[in-house]
Amino acid sequence: MKLTKFAHACVRMEKDGKVLLIDPGTFSEDAVFEQADAVLITHEHPDHVDVERLRGVQAPIFTTAGVAGQLNDERVTVVADGQSFDAAGFAIRAYGRNHAMILPELGVPCENIGYLVDDAIYHPGDSFTQPDREVHTNLVPISGPWFALPAAVEYARSVKAQQTVGIHNALLSDVGLGMMQRWIGDAGGRPYHALTPGQSIELS
Repeated sequence: MKLTKFAHACVRMEKDGKVLLIDPGTFSEDAVFEQADAVLITHEHPDHVDVERLRGVQAPIFTTAGVAGQLNDERVTVVADGQSFDAAGFAIRAYGRNHAMILPELGVPCENIGYLVDDAIYHPGDSFTQPDREVHTNLVPISGPWFALPAAVEYARSVKAQQTVGIHNALLSDVGLGMMQRWIGDAGGRPYHALTPGQSIELS
């Protein structure tokens, strides 16, 4: 399987001629929306879902009730924690219920679902919800209003992954991006890939 990172939290996976897209948001490049056989969206914030551009993507969409309400499209299937389903030939498991809190007085911003793809790649959305099994590649959020470095390092340590890839990073400067090799990779105890938008890795 081929994993390509795009801007911010968006990733694309390719296998057997099929394309699975996760979290194509308002920061995503136009090319992201040109081809998809299925789309997974973790939650309703615009940096994870670009409603207008998704209208031009003719593919089934799997997501939360909040996103389904925004899209109002028959292609959308609402999924929840604990569900397993097929998306364009990819085996998906859904994890979690809540977006990470930004400030305690604001409470939980919205529902958030993480996705484990083919028991290999895990995308948590805006949370540090952990899957219930070892994975090959853990996508670790590395910035955002809700982000906390200690929680991110503990998350990288706790998820038994062969490697980690930094995502959710549009707010970071080059200095901040460089620091994450030390904190998420070295301190987290897992090999770390700081992929730039458009860069890919192969999973055997």
